[in-house]
Amino acid sequence: MKASILVVDDQSAIALSIKKGLMDVGFEVDTASNGEEALVRIEKKNYDIALLDINMPIMNGIQVLEFITAKHPYTDVMMMTAFDDFSLASECTEKGAKDFLLKPVDFTELISRINTLLRIRDSEQRFSNLRNMWQSTVLFDVLGSLRTIQFALSHTVDSLGSAIPNKDLALLAQARELNNQIAHTLKESIKINELAVCNRNHMCTDCALKEHVKEYDQIDGFFLFRQVETDFNSLVQKIVDRYDSYIQKKKISFQFTSEKQPLRVKCDAERVEQVINNILETAIVVSNSGEKVSFGFSKSQHGLDTAPSNCVICTFEYPNRSVSETKLEFDTIEKDTRWKNVVSDELQDELLNLTIARRVIESQGGAIEVKALENKYIQLRFSLPLA
Repeated sequence: MKASILVVDDQSAIALSIKKGLMDVGFEVDTASNGEEALVRIEKKNYDIALLDINMPIMNGIQVLEFITAKHPYTDVMMMTAFDDFSLASECTEKGAKDFLLKPVDFTELISRINTLLRIRDSEQRFSNLRNMWQSTVLFDVLGSLRTIQFALSHTVDSLGSAIPNKDLALLAQARELNNQIAHTLKESIKINELAVCNRNHMCTDCALKEHVKEYDQIDGFFLFRQVETDFNSLVQKIVDRYDSYIQKKKISFQFTSEKQPLRVKCDAERVEQVINNILETAIVVSNSGEKVSFGFSKSQHGLDTAPSNCVICTFEYPNRSVSETKLEFDTIEKDTRWKNVVSDELQDELLNLTIARRVIESQGGAIEVKALENKYIQLRFSLPLA
């Protein structure tokens, strides 16, 4: 489908002429006769391009430009004016306009510039998709694995203690340090990449992104999955067996319940396994000796969103040391949920794991929810559709 364009000009003859010409070559076009009408249309519909006349009654084109830049940054703006004024063109560019045209508008030139702008938009979207896929891959496949390696190294040192020769202790310490350095470098590269994109898109110099870039803000990418029919019982049992020695060493009271009926789930087994790994690791790390950690899964006819769904539901409960006491519940199904608003900054690893878990589970057709229980425990549940 061709791009949607809004033409805003107080001279109806000009607006209608431009509309007809653009529609003749396949564009979807609406018109507005003044700035206020333009704002109403922009609030109701997403436009790819807004073509604005600068000199209009009630609200001029520059005011509309400022509104679009602030509220609808994914709409590109082209300005039109009868005055050949370099300072005016410069002001419009500084405020976010992508192009500046002189009236009367040469229609051939207009089509050429619109097509150029659309090609740039397409390139930027492709770049954004590749960047998001890279970030998601780094965050999940690399950082998640590095955290598991660090967890295993720490457990090895704690478990064996004095039985490890000094030279081996030194090697283990070096391995842990290298692991930390790699994770830190990857996180910093994500920040640098995001800031470069911010600058490239001419965002304001004091935008929040530049001051508050966190790795968990970069989760909005997408994953490529290798979904296969998986024996879920065996997958979970393998994970539980893997963490048995960690749990015993820390003297945690661990309760595991499983569905006796064989369950098969169509999923990316490696990524689901990593999600469960990360949740159990978090539960073990935040739990003290004698505290209870529970994990189980069962078949259900209802998904977490209450809609009928033949699925498996996994439930985790472990000590809550991160969720704000003033906010006992938060729902990861809501797309606008910002984990950083309800989780303390001191536990960014847990925050990152929860956010990654949400992305992975939702992308596989499942749902996930987390809430703080009154006994100062946290409950995490996620569902996956059965094959």
